[in-house]
Amino acid sequence: MTEIRHGVFDIRIDKNYCKACGLCVAWCPQDVLAEDEELYPITPGLQNCINCKLCELHCPDFAIEILPPEHPEHSKYKEAN
Repeated sequence: MTEIRHGVFDIRIDKNYCKACGLCVAWCPQDVLAEDEELYPITPGLQNCINCKLCELHCPDFAIEILPPEHPEHSKYKEAN
């Protein structure tokens, strides 16, 4: 059985590509994402992320990316090295 690790993933949102459509927020099953005052996605529930990547997969603009802890751009990885 695969263990689901909560809260170890980074979510990167590129506002240069994002058009604030809300699809990533709508598809997130863990309420990780919410909309800011300009309707852009933010991550107030990041600790609940289970890496399902539904937000990334449904983004029509490729503006969101989920980074695992081992990724060189992940903040926890950078802190450890």
